[in-house]
Amino acid sequence: RDKENEIAQKINSYIPKVNGKEITRTEINKILETDKNTKLRKRVYNAKIKGGDLIAKDLVDFVILRNEYAQKKGYSNYYEYKLKEDYEVDIKELENLLKNVYAKTSDKIKKINKKTKKELLKIYEIKEENLKNYHYGLLSSTNPDNKVNKKLKTKEQIYEISKKTYQNMGYDIEKLEKEGKLTLDLYPRKNKNTHGFCFDLDAGKDARILANLTNNINSLDTLNHELGHCMYDLFISEDLPYIDRTTTPAMTEAIAMMMGDLPKKENILSDLISKKLQKDIKESYVKSELNFVSKSLVIINFEYEMYKNPKQNLRKLWHNLNVKYRGINENQEQNNEWATIPHYLSHPAYYQNYFRATIIKAQIYNYLKEKLGNITENQKTAEFLNNNLFKYGISLEENELIVKFTGKKLSVEDFLKNIGVAIAS
Repeated sequence: RDKENEIAQKINSYIPKVNGKEITRTEINKILETDKNTKLRKRVYNAKIKGGDLIAKDLVDFVILRNEYAQKKGYSNYYEYKLKEDYEVDIKELENLLKNVYAKTSDKIKKINKKTKKELLKIYEIKEENLKNYHYGLLSSTNPDNKVNKKLKTKEQIYEISKKTYQNMGYDIEKLEKEGKLTLDLYPRKNKNTHGFCFDLDAGKDARILANLTNNINSLDTLNHELGHCMYDLFISEDLPYIDRTTTPAMTEAIAMMMGDLPKKENILSDLISKKLQKDIKESYVKSELNFVSKSLVIINFEYEMYKNPKQNLRKLWHNLNVKYRGINENQEQNNEWATIPHYLSHPAYYQNYFRATIIKAQIYNYLKEKLGNITENQKTAEFLNNNLFKYGISLEENELIVKFTGKKLSVEDFLKNIGVAIAS
Protein backbone atom coordinates (compact mmCIF):
# COMPACT_ATOMS: atom_id res chain seq x y z
CA ARG A 1 0.00 0.00 0.00
CA ASP A 2 2.90 2.37 0.76
CA LYS A 3 4.36 1.77 -2.71
CA GLU A 4 0.96 2.39 -4.33
CA ASN A 5 0.52 5.65 -2.40
CA GLU A 6 4.02 6.75 -3.37
CA ILE A 7 3.32 6.22 -7.08
CA ALA A 8 -0.14 7.80 -6.80
CA GLN A 9 1.34 10.88 -5.16
CA LYS A 10 3.86 11.19 -7.97
CA ILE A 11 1.25 11.04 -10.76
CA ASN A 12 -1.37 13.09 -8.89
CA SER A 13 1.10 15.89 -8.22
CA TYR A 14 2.09 16.05 -11.89
CA ILE A 15 0.66 19.21 -13.46
CA PRO A 16 0.77 19.18 -17.27
CA LYS A 17 2.15 22.31 -18.88
CA VAL A 18 1.89 23.58 -22.46
CA ASN A 19 4.04 26.52 -23.54
CA GLY A 20 5.01 27.02 -19.90
CA LYS A 21 1.40 27.32 -18.71
CA GLU A 22 -0.43 24.83 -16.49
CA ILE A 23 -3.26 22.97 -18.18
CA THR A 24 -5.91 20.65 -16.70
CA ARG A 25 -6.76 17.22 -18.06
CA THR A 26 -10.23 18.53 -18.90
CA GLU A 27 -8.64 21.27 -21.03
CA ILE A 28 -6.31 18.71 -22.64
CA ASN A 29 -9.24 16.52 -23.67
CA LYS A 30 -11.15 19.51 -25.04
CA ILE A 31 -8.20 20.63 -27.18
CA LEU A 32 -7.71 17.12 -28.56
CA GLU A 33 -11.43 17.00 -29.43
CA THR A 34 -11.67 20.41 -31.09
CA ASP A 35 -8.35 21.95 -32.18
CA LYS A 36 -6.82 21.15 -35.60
CA ASN A 37 -3.50 22.89 -34.88
CA THR A 38 -1.08 19.96 -35.09
CA LYS A 39 1.76 21.74 -33.27
CA LEU A 40 -0.54 22.48 -30.33
CA ARG A 41 -1.99 18.97 -30.41
CA LYS A 42 1.49 17.45 -30.26
CA ARG A 43 2.46 19.61 -27.27
CA VAL A 44 -0.79 18.80 -25.48
CA TYR A 45 -0.54 15.07 -26.18
CA ASN A 46 3.08 14.99 -24.99
CA ALA A 47 2.11 16.87 -21.83
CA LYS A 48 -0.58 14.26 -21.23
CA ILE A 49 1.71 11.23 -21.59
CA LYS A 50 4.63 12.78 -19.69
CA GLY A 51 2.86 11.70 -16.52
CA GLY A 52 3.28 8.14 -17.74
CA ASP A 53 7.03 8.66 -18.14
CA LEU A 54 7.23 9.76 -14.49
CA ILE A 55 5.80 6.53 -13.10
CA ALA A 56 6.48 3.85 -15.76
CA LYS A 57 9.52 2.34 -14.00
CA ASP A 58 7.82 2.54 -10.61
CA LEU A 59 4.79 0.74 -12.00
CA VAL A 60 6.94 -2.07 -13.40
CA ASP A 61 8.67 -2.51 -10.03
CA PHE A 62 5.26 -2.54 -8.35
CA VAL A 63 3.95 -5.17 -10.78
CA ILE A 64 6.93 -7.37 -9.88
CA LEU A 65 6.17 -6.93 -6.15
CA ARG A 66 2.51 -7.75 -6.73
CA ASN A 67 3.49 -10.89 -8.66
CA GLU A 68 5.71 -12.05 -5.80
CA TYR A 69 2.77 -11.70 -3.42
CA ALA A 70 0.39 -13.61 -5.76
CA GLN A 71 2.90 -16.43 -6.28
CA LYS A 72 3.04 -16.97 -2.52
CA LYS A 73 -0.74 -17.45 -2.74
CA GLY A 74 -0.33 -20.12 -5.42
CA TYR A 75 -1.09 -18.03 -8.53
CA SER A 76 1.06 -17.55 -11.62
CA ASN A 77 0.77 -13.78 -11.41
CA TYR A 78 -1.11 -11.01 -9.63
CA TYR A 79 -3.54 -10.44 -12.51
CA GLU A 80 -4.88 -13.99 -12.26
CA TYR A 81 -4.94 -13.72 -8.46
CA LYS A 82 -6.91 -10.46 -8.50
CA LEU A 83 -9.26 -11.72 -11.21
CA LYS A 84 -10.21 -14.81 -9.23
CA GLU A 85 -10.10 -13.55 -5.65
CA ASP A 86 -11.74 -10.14 -6.11
CA TYR A 87 -13.97 -10.61 -9.16
CA GLU A 88 -14.59 -14.38 -9.25
CA VAL A 89 -13.64 -14.46 -12.93
CA ASP A 90 -11.77 -17.37 -14.45
CA ILE A 91 -8.92 -16.29 -16.72
CA LYS A 92 -9.79 -18.89 -19.37
CA GLU A 93 -13.42 -17.74 -19.48
CA LEU A 94 -12.28 -14.13 -19.83
CA GLU A 95 -9.85 -15.02 -22.62
CA ASN A 96 -12.60 -16.91 -24.45
CA LEU A 97 -15.01 -13.97 -24.11
CA LEU A 98 -12.43 -11.50 -25.46
CA LYS A 99 -11.59 -13.76 -28.40
CA ASN A 100 -15.25 -14.50 -29.14
CA VAL A 101 -16.31 -10.84 -29.21
CA TYR A 102 -13.30 -9.79 -31.27
CA ALA A 103 -13.82 -12.60 -33.77
CA LYS A 104 -17.40 -11.44 -34.33
CA THR A 105 -16.66 -7.69 -34.42
CA SER A 106 -13.18 -7.47 -35.98
CA ASP A 107 -14.47 -6.82 -39.51
CA LYS A 108 -16.61 -3.91 -38.31
CA ILE A 109 -13.78 -2.58 -36.12
CA LYS A 110 -11.34 -2.64 -39.03
CA LYS A 111 -13.82 -0.77 -41.25
CA ILE A 112 -14.29 1.92 -38.60
CA ASN A 113 -10.52 2.23 -38.07
CA LYS A 114 -10.02 2.60 -41.80
CA LYS A 115 -12.77 5.22 -42.09
CA THR A 116 -11.38 7.18 -39.13
CA LYS A 117 -7.94 7.24 -40.73
CA LYS A 118 -9.38 8.45 -44.00
CA GLU A 119 -11.26 11.28 -42.25
CA LEU A 120 -8.17 12.38 -40.31
CA LEU A 121 -5.94 12.36 -43.39
CA LYS A 122 -8.43 14.63 -45.14
CA ILE A 123 -8.78 17.00 -42.17
CA TYR A 124 -5.03 17.39 -41.59
CA GLU A 125 -4.11 17.15 -45.28
CA ILE A 126 -1.33 14.62 -44.63
CA LYS A 127 -0.22 11.25 -45.98
CA GLU A 128 -1.04 8.10 -44.04
CA GLU A 129 2.56 7.49 -42.95
CA ASN A 130 2.51 10.87 -41.19
CA LEU A 131 -0.57 10.13 -39.09
CA LYS A 132 0.45 10.21 -35.41
CA ASN A 133 -1.15 9.54 -32.05
CA TYR A 134 -1.77 13.22 -31.43
CA HIS A 135 -3.91 13.46 -34.56
CA TYR A 136 -6.50 11.10 -33.05
CA GLY A 137 -9.41 12.21 -30.87
CA LEU A 138 -10.50 15.13 -33.04
CA LEU A 139 -14.23 15.31 -33.62
CA SER A 140 -14.78 16.05 -37.29
CA SER A 141 -17.32 18.64 -38.41
CA THR A 142 -19.60 15.79 -39.54
CA ASN A 143 -19.38 13.95 -36.22
CA PRO A 144 -22.76 14.24 -34.47
CA ASP A 145 -21.03 14.52 -31.07
CA ASN A 146 -19.41 17.72 -32.30
CA LYS A 147 -22.78 19.12 -33.40
CA VAL A 148 -24.35 18.27 -30.04
CA ASN A 149 -21.43 19.89 -28.22
CA LYS A 150 -22.18 23.18 -29.95
CA LYS A 151 -25.68 23.10 -28.44
CA LEU A 152 -24.33 22.55 -24.93
CA LYS A 153 -23.45 26.05 -23.81
CA THR A 154 -22.56 25.55 -20.12
CA LYS A 155 -21.32 22.78 -17.86
CA GLU A 156 -24.32 23.44 -15.58
CA GLN A 157 -26.57 22.45 -18.48
CA ILE A 158 -25.16 18.93 -18.23
CA TYR A 159 -26.48 18.60 -14.69
CA GLU A 160 -29.94 19.86 -15.70
CA ILE A 161 -30.22 17.39 -18.60
CA SER A 162 -29.04 14.49 -16.46
CA LYS A 163 -31.35 15.44 -13.58
CA LYS A 164 -34.34 15.54 -15.96
CA THR A 165 -33.32 12.21 -17.52
CA TYR A 166 -33.39 10.50 -14.14
CA GLN A 167 -36.58 12.31 -13.12
CA ASN A 168 -38.28 10.87 -16.21
CA MET A 169 -37.30 7.39 -15.02
CA GLY A 170 -38.73 8.05 -11.54
CA TYR A 171 -35.57 9.13 -9.68
CA ASP A 172 -35.70 12.49 -7.89
CA ILE A 173 -32.08 13.67 -7.84
CA GLU A 174 -32.81 16.97 -6.08
CA LYS A 175 -34.75 15.21 -3.32
CA LEU A 176 -31.91 12.74 -2.78
CA GLU A 177 -29.51 15.68 -2.48
CA LYS A 178 -31.73 17.52 0.01
CA GLU A 179 -32.06 14.37 2.10
CA GLY A 180 -28.26 14.13 2.25
CA LYS A 181 -28.24 10.74 0.53
CA LEU A 182 -26.56 12.03 -2.62
CA THR A 183 -23.62 14.45 -2.65
CA LEU A 184 -22.36 15.93 -5.94
CA ASP A 185 -19.02 17.68 -6.57
CA LEU A 186 -19.30 18.19 -10.32
CA TYR A 187 -17.16 21.04 -11.62
CA PRO A 188 -13.39 21.57 -12.05
CA ARG A 189 -11.38 23.74 -9.67
CA LYS A 190 -7.71 24.23 -8.95
CA ASN A 191 -5.93 21.25 -7.32
CA LYS A 192 -9.05 19.07 -7.54
CA ASN A 193 -8.71 15.38 -8.43
CA THR A 194 -9.16 15.31 -12.21
CA HIS A 195 -11.00 12.00 -12.53
CA GLY A 196 -14.70 11.17 -12.29
CA PHE A 197 -16.13 8.52 -10.00
CA CYS A 198 -18.93 7.52 -7.62
CA PHE A 199 -18.33 6.06 -4.20
CA ASP A 200 -20.84 4.87 -1.63
CA LEU A 201 -20.15 5.32 2.06
CA ASP A 202 -23.29 3.55 3.24
CA ALA A 203 -25.51 1.60 0.86
CA GLY A 204 -29.01 3.01 0.79
CA LYS A 205 -27.99 6.13 2.70
CA ASP A 206 -24.90 7.88 1.35
CA ALA A 207 -23.47 7.95 -2.20
CA ARG A 208 -21.23 10.64 -3.66
CA ILE A 209 -19.94 11.74 -7.05
CA LEU A 210 -16.76 13.57 -7.91
CA ALA A 211 -16.57 14.82 -11.50
CA ASN A 212 -15.04 17.56 -13.63
CA LEU A 213 -17.83 18.38 -16.05
CA THR A 214 -17.52 20.57 -19.08
CA ASN A 215 -20.09 21.45 -21.75
CA ASN A 216 -19.91 18.39 -23.98
CA ILE A 217 -21.61 15.06 -24.56
CA ASN A 218 -18.77 13.15 -22.89
CA SER A 219 -19.58 14.96 -19.65
CA LEU A 220 -23.25 14.04 -20.05
CA ASP A 221 -22.20 10.41 -20.47
CA THR A 222 -20.00 10.75 -17.36
CA LEU A 223 -22.71 12.22 -15.13
CA ASN A 224 -25.39 9.80 -16.33
CA HIS A 225 -22.88 6.99 -15.74
CA GLU A 226 -21.92 8.00 -12.21
CA LEU A 227 -25.56 8.63 -11.23
CA GLY A 228 -26.27 5.08 -12.42
CA HIS A 229 -23.75 3.79 -9.88
CA CYS A 230 -25.34 5.96 -7.19
CA MET A 231 -28.91 4.83 -7.87
CA TYR A 232 -27.78 1.22 -7.65
CA ASP A 233 -26.03 1.91 -4.32
CA LEU A 234 -28.89 3.94 -2.86
CA PHE A 235 -31.63 1.43 -3.63
CA ILE A 236 -29.99 -1.72 -2.30
CA SER A 237 -32.30 -3.10 0.38
CA GLU A 238 -31.35 -2.03 3.89
CA ASP A 239 -32.92 -5.31 5.08
CA LEU A 240 -29.96 -7.27 3.67
CA PRO A 241 -27.08 -8.29 5.92
CA TYR A 242 -24.45 -5.55 5.87
CA ILE A 243 -21.99 -7.72 3.95
CA ASP A 244 -24.50 -8.13 1.07
CA ARG A 245 -25.27 -4.41 0.78
CA THR A 246 -22.93 -3.74 -2.09
CA THR A 247 -22.65 -4.52 -5.82
CA THR A 248 -20.48 -6.70 -8.01
CA PRO A 249 -18.19 -4.55 -10.18
CA ALA A 250 -19.52 -5.80 -13.52
CA MET A 251 -23.18 -5.36 -12.53
CA THR A 252 -22.82 -1.81 -11.26
CA GLU A 253 -20.72 -0.92 -14.32
CA ALA A 254 -23.38 -2.43 -16.58
CA ILE A 255 -26.05 -0.16 -15.10
CA ALA A 256 -23.77 2.88 -15.15
CA MET A 257 -22.72 2.28 -18.76
CA MET A 258 -26.34 1.70 -19.80
CA MET A 259 -27.23 5.09 -18.30
CA GLY A 260 -24.24 6.70 -20.00
CA ASP A 261 -25.54 5.40 -23.33
CA LEU A 262 -28.89 7.17 -23.02
CA PRO A 263 -28.05 10.22 -25.21
CA LYS A 264 -27.33 7.74 -28.02
CA LYS A 265 -30.14 5.31 -27.28
CA GLU A 266 -33.17 7.43 -26.36
CA ASN A 267 -34.59 10.93 -26.78
CA ILE A 268 -33.13 12.79 -23.81
CA LEU A 269 -31.73 15.55 -26.04
CA SER A 270 -34.96 16.14 -27.97
CA ASP A 271 -35.49 19.58 -26.40
CA LEU A 272 -32.04 20.66 -27.55
CA ILE A 273 -31.36 19.17 -30.97
CA SER A 274 -33.20 18.55 -34.24
CA LYS A 275 -34.80 15.23 -35.14
CA LYS A 276 -32.15 14.78 -37.83
CA LEU A 277 -29.30 15.25 -35.34
CA GLN A 278 -31.08 13.00 -32.86
CA LYS A 279 -31.19 10.29 -35.53
CA ASP A 280 -27.50 10.82 -36.34
CA ILE A 281 -26.44 10.63 -32.69
CA LYS A 282 -28.33 7.35 -32.28
CA GLU A 283 -26.68 5.92 -35.38
CA SER A 284 -23.26 6.82 -33.94
CA TYR A 285 -23.91 4.40 -31.07
CA VAL A 286 -22.56 1.43 -33.03
CA LYS A 287 -19.31 3.23 -33.77
CA SER A 288 -18.84 4.23 -30.13
CA GLU A 289 -19.49 0.65 -28.98
CA LEU A 290 -16.97 -0.79 -31.42
CA ASN A 291 -14.41 1.84 -30.49
CA PHE A 292 -14.92 0.87 -26.86
CA VAL A 293 -14.37 -2.79 -27.71
CA SER A 294 -11.11 -2.07 -29.54
CA LYS A 295 -9.85 0.21 -26.75
CA SER A 296 -10.76 -2.37 -24.10
CA LEU A 297 -8.97 -5.15 -25.95
CA VAL A 298 -5.81 -3.04 -25.89
CA ILE A 299 -6.07 -2.16 -22.19
CA ILE A 300 -7.07 -5.62 -20.92
CA ASN A 301 -4.62 -7.61 -23.02
CA PHE A 302 -1.78 -5.22 -22.19
CA GLU A 303 -2.34 -5.53 -18.46
CA TYR A 304 -2.46 -9.32 -18.53
CA GLU A 305 0.66 -9.56 -20.70
CA MET A 306 2.44 -7.06 -18.43
CA TYR A 307 1.79 -9.23 -15.39
CA LYS A 308 2.88 -12.35 -17.25
CA ASN A 309 6.19 -10.68 -18.15
CA PRO A 310 6.78 -7.24 -16.60
CA LYS A 311 10.39 -7.13 -17.82
CA GLN A 312 9.46 -7.13 -21.52
CA ASN A 313 9.49 -3.97 -23.64
CA LEU A 314 6.15 -2.53 -22.50
CA ARG A 315 6.33 0.43 -24.88
CA LYS A 316 6.51 -2.05 -27.76
CA LEU A 317 3.71 -4.21 -26.33
CA TRP A 318 1.41 -1.16 -26.02
CA HIS A 319 2.32 -0.10 -29.55
CA ASN A 320 1.71 -3.54 -31.07
CA LEU A 321 -1.68 -3.96 -29.39
CA ASN A 322 -2.77 -0.52 -30.65
CA VAL A 323 -1.68 -1.50 -34.15
CA LYS A 324 -3.65 -4.76 -33.93
CA TYR A 325 -6.88 -3.52 -32.36
CA ARG A 326 -7.04 0.20 -33.13
CA GLY A 327 -5.33 0.23 -36.50
CA ILE A 328 -2.67 2.87 -35.71
CA ASN A 329 0.35 3.10 -38.00
CA GLU A 330 3.21 0.66 -37.56
CA ASN A 331 5.69 3.54 -37.76
CA GLN A 332 4.23 5.33 -34.73
CA GLU A 333 6.67 6.32 -32.00
CA GLN A 334 6.57 3.99 -28.99
CA ASN A 335 5.90 5.69 -25.64
CA ASN A 336 4.72 5.18 -22.06
CA GLU A 337 1.11 6.13 -22.68
CA TRP A 338 0.15 2.80 -21.07
CA ALA A 339 1.28 4.13 -17.67
CA THR A 340 -1.39 6.88 -17.81
CA ILE A 341 -4.17 4.27 -17.44
CA PRO A 342 -5.17 4.91 -13.79
CA HIS A 343 -6.66 1.44 -13.30
CA TYR A 344 -3.25 -0.21 -13.67
CA LEU A 345 -2.17 1.35 -10.39
CA SER A 346 -5.33 1.73 -8.32
CA HIS A 347 -7.59 -1.08 -9.59
CA PRO A 348 -5.52 -3.92 -11.08
CA ALA A 349 -7.48 -6.35 -13.28
CA TYR A 350 -10.55 -4.12 -13.00
CA TYR A 351 -10.90 -3.00 -16.62
CA GLN A 352 -12.23 -6.38 -17.72
CA ASN A 353 -15.31 -5.53 -15.63
CA TYR A 354 -16.13 -2.76 -18.11
CA PHE A 355 -15.84 -5.22 -20.97
CA ARG A 356 -18.09 -7.80 -19.32
CA ALA A 357 -20.44 -4.97 -18.31
CA THR A 358 -20.81 -4.03 -21.98
CA ILE A 359 -22.23 -7.49 -22.63
CA ILE A 360 -24.41 -7.44 -19.51
CA LYS A 361 -25.82 -3.93 -20.14
CA ALA A 362 -27.03 -4.92 -23.62
CA GLN A 363 -29.01 -7.84 -22.20
CA ILE A 364 -30.44 -5.72 -19.36
CA TYR A 365 -31.35 -2.78 -21.61
CA ASN A 366 -33.05 -4.94 -24.25
CA TYR A 367 -35.09 -6.63 -21.53
CA LEU A 368 -36.09 -3.27 -20.02
CA LYS A 369 -37.01 -1.94 -23.45
CA GLU A 370 -39.21 -4.95 -24.07
CA LYS A 371 -40.97 -4.48 -20.71
CA LEU A 372 -41.13 -0.69 -20.40
CA GLY A 373 -40.41 0.89 -23.78
CA ASN A 374 -37.95 3.80 -23.68
CA ILE A 375 -36.79 3.74 -20.07
CA THR A 376 -36.41 7.54 -19.92
CA GLU A 377 -40.06 7.95 -20.88
CA ASN A 378 -41.50 5.64 -18.22
CA GLN A 379 -41.78 6.72 -14.57
CA LYS A 380 -41.96 3.05 -13.56
CA THR A 381 -38.37 2.41 -14.63
CA ALA A 382 -36.95 3.34 -11.20
CA GLU A 383 -39.38 1.11 -9.31
CA PHE A 384 -38.77 -1.75 -11.72
CA LEU A 385 -34.98 -1.55 -11.38
CA ASN A 386 -35.09 -1.03 -7.62
CA ASN A 387 -37.43 -3.95 -6.93
CA ASN A 388 -36.11 -6.44 -9.46
CA LEU A 389 -32.38 -5.75 -9.57
CA PHE A 390 -30.87 -3.16 -7.23
CA LYS A 391 -32.43 -4.35 -3.98
CA TYR A 392 -30.59 -7.69 -4.08
CA GLY A 393 -27.08 -6.23 -3.66
CA ILE A 394 -24.73 -9.22 -3.75
CA SER A 395 -27.14 -11.56 -1.97
CA LEU A 396 -27.39 -13.25 -5.37
CA GLU A 397 -24.32 -14.28 -7.35
CA GLU A 398 -23.80 -12.22 -10.51
CA ASN A 399 -24.93 -14.83 -13.02
CA GLU A 400 -27.92 -15.76 -10.83
CA LEU A 401 -28.96 -12.12 -10.75
CA ILE A 402 -28.75 -11.79 -14.53
CA VAL A 403 -30.95 -14.87 -14.99
CA LYS A 404 -33.41 -13.71 -12.33
CA PHE A 405 -33.73 -10.28 -13.93
CA THR A 406 -33.71 -11.06 -17.65
CA GLY A 407 -34.96 -14.65 -17.58
CA LYS A 408 -31.94 -16.04 -19.43
CA LYS A 409 -28.25 -16.75 -18.97
CA LEU A 410 -25.76 -14.12 -20.04
CA SER A 411 -24.70 -14.33 -23.67
CA VAL A 412 -23.21 -12.02 -26.29
CA GLU A 413 -26.38 -12.18 -28.41
CA ASP A 414 -27.96 -8.92 -27.25
CA PHE A 415 -24.69 -7.02 -27.58
CA LEU A 416 -24.13 -8.30 -31.11
CA LYS A 417 -27.74 -7.58 -32.04
CA ASN A 418 -27.43 -3.98 -30.81
CA ILE A 419 -24.39 -3.32 -33.01
CA GLY A 420 -25.85 -5.01 -36.07
CA VAL A 421 -23.79 -8.20 -36.13
CA ALA A 422 -25.70 -11.14 -37.58
CA ILE A 423 -26.02 -14.07 -35.17
CA ALA A 424 -25.74 -17.56 -36.63
CA SER A 425 -28.86 -19.61 -35.92
